[in-house]
Amino acid sequence: MNDKRKMTAAAAAYILGLSPDVRIKGDATQTSTLREVLDASRGVYLSLRDCTGQSNIAENLEAKSRAAKKFKKVFGYGWPF
Repeated sequence: MNDKRKMTAAAAAYILGLSPDVRIKGDATQTSTLREVLDASRGVYLSLRDCTGQSNIAENLEAKSRAAKKFKKVFGYGWPF
């Protein structure tokens, strides 16, 4: 299994509220970008799951979109979620 697939599986687990045991390697920009997109994706998931209101969902989607664009710029491929 390649690193990209492992990262995708661990990211999915985190977004769903699980606690995957992973080690992140990268520079400060990469790790902070990954954290940002993970947190934004989890925020969207929680908003949809808990039906917290349309405005909250829209705000979380906007934050996730910004984080996903930054992820693509830093890593060179699109955020899978």
